[in-house]
Amino acid sequence: MHGRTPTEYRKGDGGVAVARYSDVCVLVPVLNEMGNIGRLLDGIREALHGRDYVVCFIDDGSTDGTAELIQSAMEQPDSRVHLIRRRKTLLGSERGGALFAGMMWGLQETSCRTFVEMDGDLSHRPEELGTGLSLIESGRADVAVASKYVPGSVVTNRTLARNLISLTCSAAVRLLLSHRIRDYSNGYRFYTREAASLVAETRIVYASPIYLSEVMAIWIRRKLKVVEFPTHYVGRNEGLSKLRPIDLMKASIAVFEIALRLHVLGFSRVGRPPLVSRVRLADRRGRDAHRSSAVTGLEVGEDGAPSSEAG
Repeated sequence: MHGRTPTEYRKGDGGVAVARYSDVCVLVPVLNEMGNIGRLLDGIREALHGRDYVVCFIDDGSTDGTAELIQSAMEQPDSRVHLIRRRKTLLGSERGGALFAGMMWGLQETSCRTFVEMDGDLSHRPEELGTGLSLIESGRADVAVASKYVPGSVVTNRTLARNLISLTCSAAVRLLLSHRIRDYSNGYRFYTREAASLVAETRIVYASPIYLSEVMAIWIRRKLKVVEFPTHYVGRNEGLSKLRPIDLMKASIAVFEIALRLHVLGFSRVGRPPLVSRVRLADRRGRDAHRSSAVTGLEVGEDGAPSSEAG
């Protein structure tokens, strides 16, 4: 709630102090974003001033010092930062697996009412956090998406070719899933704890970026209120060379499978969230391995990803 500051902390499974009654859990997947972490944290701190929040970074094996910088931020007094360290083992982006791991941590280790997903490269502006949070907290939405494709949105520092590819892919996904959502690919999302729990109890197939569409399909199937709001999206070094062919190939196949589950088969549920035991086991291993070091957080290997992807 506004104006409430955390006064009571506990040690999470990773040994880091976590606000017991946090209101907002911000999930940030990162890979070699050392130059952006400081500005991102400053922006979040300013935007969420007076709120009870925690920022959970999920690092997929950065080699530029990103994880060490986040670790240093964790060690500061009154830190609101947590770090999950994973070892990337598959080809292509594992952004979906990173987001799922962070969401599971937020459900297990905090009492956050609202979850936020945003990029670590400053393409998603912290100044818009208030807009998305107000939609959730007012009850106008269960899920809010900062959409590049609604009136009033602005996209800068992105090539025309990259924009055309993004628009074409979004149109195809809309055709197969639901025309009510205009932007399935933007990772700047806000959702309730209940919406997160729905994902946690569902069998998740994809760890790649198509995870965003898979999760949205789950929310559509469960008839959650999804609202899109205008955003200013800032492209960051995302020319055509940044597109991974393997991710495009996976997505083109996966969207048909997701559509089949959305419209016909439904989504399978799991007896318990599939990452709970795995994350905790990996965390214990990581804690033992780094007992004498300053590293805190989760160490998650390839067994800490969602179920194997089709294709």
